[in-house]
Amino acid sequence: MLLKKYVKTRRKLKILLLLAIVALLVITIIVLGSSGRNAAIELLLDERFIARAYRPGDQPQSPEKPPPVAVALLQPQRENGVIVPEKYDEQKIKERIIQSKIDLMKQQQQRDHEAEQSSRTTLDVVITAVHIFYTAPVPWYKSKKPPPPPAEHPNDVPLTTPRPVRILNTAFYPALGLYKPSASLLAQHFENIRSCGIGVLILSYSGSKPTEAALLHQILELAPQHNLSVTFELSVAGNQSVEFVRQQLQEIATYTSRAGFYKVWSQSRGVALPVLYVSNAYKLSDSLGRLLCRSPSLVEPDGLRRVLDALFIGHIRLKSHADVLRRLCFDGFYSKLPSNGAVFASTWKNWSYLKSFALSYKMLFVPTVGPGFAERNKFPRHGDIQRHRSNGRYYGVAWRTAILNHVGFINIASYNNWPDGSQIEEVVPRAGFLDYNPGSRTKYLDLTAHWVGNFLKTRQEAAAAASPASPPSCYELLNGTIC
Repeated sequence: MLLKKYVKTRRKLKILLLLAIVALLVITIIVLGSSGRNAAIELLLDERFIARAYRPGDQPQSPEKPPPVAVALLQPQRENGVIVPEKYDEQKIKERIIQSKIDLMKQQQQRDHEAEQSSRTTLDVVITAVHIFYTAPVPWYKSKKPPPPPAEHPNDVPLTTPRPVRILNTAFYPALGLYKPSASLLAQHFENIRSCGIGVLILSYSGSKPTEAALLHQILELAPQHNLSVTFELSVAGNQSVEFVRQQLQEIATYTSRAGFYKVWSQSRGVALPVLYVSNAYKLSDSLGRLLCRSPSLVEPDGLRRVLDALFIGHIRLKSHADVLRRLCFDGFYSKLPSNGAVFASTWKNWSYLKSFALSYKMLFVPTVGPGFAERNKFPRHGDIQRHRSNGRYYGVAWRTAILNHVGFINIASYNNWPDGSQIEEVVPRAGFLDYNPGSRTKYLDLTAHWVGNFLKTRQEAAAAASPASPPSCYELLNGTIC
C-alpha cells in the first residue's frame, strides 16, 4: 500500500530497487575488505612464528625489529608451476620444546637453591658438646646374591655361580649425587656442619688400611680450618680380644696428638684427655675391663690405659648394659641408635633413668638424637625399627627430651649415614626415593641449627643460675671441663 501511495509509476519503482542493490553491494565490499586485512595479518603472524621456530639460532629476535624475510615467506615456493610445501621436522620442534623446558627447570632450581642458602638458619658459635656421626666414604651400594637358576633335574649341579648384583642402598637421594670424598666435598660438608653449631665429628675407625689412613689424615687437616674437632668410634663387634683392642688403641694413639683431635680437660687428672667412643662395648669381657680400670692399669705394665688414656664412652642397648660398662671401668655410655622404642637405651622415656644412673657412679650419659630411621632393605638388619620423620616432629621430641635431662654431651646420628636413612644432609626429590617435603632440601640442617641453639641457651641459663653454694655438676660440661 505504501509503495502504491508514494511510487505511482513503474519507472520510479525500478529506480528505487536499483539504488537498494547498489547499497548492498557497497556494504558487502566494505565487510569483505576488512576481513581480508585481518586474515592477511594473521597469516603474517603465523609466518613469523614459523620463521622463529625454524631459525637456526637460539636467540629470539626483538619484537621491535620484525624479520625482513617475513614478507617473502608469504610468497609460496613453486617448482614447475606447482607449490612446494615447507619442510616440517616434528622431531626437531619437540626437541626444542623439551630443551626449553629443561632450561627453565634448571633456572628455577638454581633460584630455589640460592633462596634456600640465603634463608638458612645458621649459628655463629660452635659447641663442642654436640657431636655428629660422619661417614666417609659412604657405602652407596650393597651386593645381593641372586638365587641360582632352577635345575632341570634334581641331581643336576649348576655349572656357573651367579654374580652378585649391586643395589643402591639408600632410601633418599643426595643433592650432591653419589659422591666420593674429595677436598672440596669435605670442605662443603664441614662448612654445613659448622653452620649448625656442631663442634665435633665422630668417624668410624676400623683399622689402619692405607686408603682409610690417608682419608683420616686429610679430615684431621681440614677440620680445624672450619673450627671443628674429630674423634673416633672404635667397633669391637667382630673381635673382643685384648690383643685386638690393644692394637687398635696403639693406632688411635698416633692420631690423638694431632691438633684436630677432640680433647676435654679433666679436673681430677689435671690433663686434657681425648674422647673415644666404643661401639658394642657391652660385649667386652670382664678380664679386658680390668685392664681399662685406672688404678691397676697405671701400675700394671699391660694396662690399656698405658697405651691410651682417654675418656672411653661405650655403646649400650639394654638396661643391664649400663652396669656392665660400670664394671668395665668405662667413663660413660651412649645409646647410638636413633630409633625410639627399639631398645631400652634408645627409648626417650628411659633417658632420665640413665642420666641418674650415670651421675650415681660418676659417669657420663650421652643420648643419641636423630631425625628418623629408614633403611631401604625389605628386611632391615636391626629389625622393625623404621621411624618416620613426621615433618621434623620426631627430631624435635628427641632434642627436647635430651635438653630437659641436662646432659653434658649430645651426639647426632647422623650427617650422611644414607644407608640407615638417618642423615640431615641435603636431599633432592627424585622418583622412587623419599625426600624432605614439605620443606626445603636443607630442612634438617636448619632444624639442627635451631635445636643446637636451644641447647646452648639452656646451658648458659643453667651456668648463670649456679651459685657457689650449689655449683653445677662437672659432668654436665658447663664450663668445658669434666670431673
